[in-house]
Amino acid sequence: MRKTLDELKKLSVQCRGDILKMTYVANSGHPGGSMSSIDMLLALYSFANVHPQDPWNEDRDRIVISHGHISPAVYSTLAAFGFVDRDEVIAGFRHPASIFEGHITRGIPGVEWTTGNLGQGLSAGVGFALAAKYKNKNYHVYVVMSDGESAKGQVQEARRTARKYKLDNLTVLVDYNDIQISGHAHEIMYVDIKAEFEAAGWKTIEIDGHDFEQILAALKIARDDGYPTAIIAHTVIGKGVDFMEDKPDYHGKPLNKEELEKALAQLGVENDVEKYLEMRKKLPVEAHKKVKLYYQVRLDTGKARVYDKSTDNRSALGRAIADLAVINDNVVAVDCDLKGSVKL
Repeated sequence: MRKTLDELKKLSVQCRGDILKMTYVANSGHPGGSMSSIDMLLALYSFANVHPQDPWNEDRDRIVISHGHISPAVYSTLAAFGFVDRDEVIAGFRHPASIFEGHITRGIPGVEWTTGNLGQGLSAGVGFALAAKYKNKNYHVYVVMSDGESAKGQVQEARRTARKYKLDNLTVLVDYNDIQISGHAHEIMYVDIKAEFEAAGWKTIEIDGHDFEQILAALKIARDDGYPTAIIAHTVIGKGVDFMEDKPDYHGKPLNKEELEKALAQLGVENDVEKYLEMRKKLPVEAHKKVKLYYQVRLDTGKARVYDKSTDNRSALGRAIADLAVINDNVVAVDCDLKGSVKL
């Protein structure tokens, strides 16, 4: 759903206001990182093949958000593009009666993957990209992740796996704001993110993560270059509000009333937060019903094998998986260099 540069710039201001409002109304959440990632998200949802009118189209691009605590940025972006209702997001963020939880959850239109502990999103993206290759689908997979989680070992394994399988349908955008909960990322655990991606065989592009022209140009290059590509986007936590910028304190701290008034005034955004506080009071106390997933896994389990004589577990497992693969064309078995041992 393409937007012009002027439209994206206007939405970036609107979404920053929405981020501050929803975290204030909920009195919890992560405004700082959301404001550093918002420009990337707006550009990505504008560029990618995703549409609010048909959010689960089989040929859509897949967007995986690894650092799910930036849910305010994700929800405000989805609202800006018409995937979800803007008022419901701001009033219901982190409320038990709302689907808009503190970390994004699969089933919300525009959300592909439920997040939890950081460092897992790239692995999930590799899985989506491999699935596309196996199914001969042309959709592209985008992973948005943080710099802080890049120190985790699982990320390195995912990088190497992507290169091994030549996943040219995979693009990673790294929000490089150099801030995490405990302080500046380079002081907590130094990682040369660009060098590590390149060492694993990826192409890398460095950009200003708040410049829409640079973001969109990088996305186009990444889609056409024939390699898994990492876009290293240099950003500023709390971008747009001077007293929040580059301050670790605002990683996971909502603004108080006085700060909110000052921040919204800086952004030039209407302070209608009382409206959302009143809406929140009217939400039911009971928890929301789980969102209905758009798909169901269907697997023909066939007939169980019955052994007259005892057999070892691994051989039985290998035969069972082989039986499933014979009668199902959507079974892929993965092992960690134990193919013979686990009888695959």
